[in-house]
Amino acid sequence: MRHRVKKSFFNRGTKHRQAMLRNGVRNLILHGEIMTTKAKAKEFGRWTDKMIFKAMENSVASRRQLHQFFGKRDIVNTLVDEVAPVFKDRKSGFTRIVKYGRRRGDNTEMFRLELVVKPENLGTFKKPVVEKKPAKIKKVAAKKTSKTKPTTAKVKKESTAKKKTEPKKSKKTKTK
Repeated sequence: MRHRVKKSFFNRGTKHRQAMLRNGVRNLILHGEIMTTKAKAKEFGRWTDKMIFKAMENSVASRRQLHQFFGKRDIVNTLVDEVAPVFKDRKSGFTRIVKYGRRRGDNTEMFRLELVVKPENLGTFKKPVVEKKPAKIKKVAAKKTSKTKPTTAKVKKESTAKKKTEPKKSKKTKTK
């Protein structure tokens, strides 16, 4: 009998199950919706509701607890600053499960788990990587190469001539 057992185990070990839950909730927060099976959708929805409710407090303590669950600051910032303010009028029920269809490979019923209200800016607050423009360096290098290096035909002739005239060096073996 399953008295007082509230969670699903998904036939996985503890660490694997925790990582799966963490990643599912993280993806739901970042993208606003995910496709998964019914059992996982129920569990992810349950955990997401808890995390959003905790993020609505917007205190240092709640941010630390969220960081303990997610392990990444950018996800916590997205949750507290973008997702939680959208749900300020709600007390619960932040996610919805919609039947989608069947998976092609094994005919499993698939469900779409989504946030009831999607914020405008989803994703993380990571700063985009700015690439330096190497245009000036290429122009300078092109000018130097045209003045200092001979044409490719001469280089090939010189390199083949050196190979023929130079004697081969023998390798000495070390004995101990």
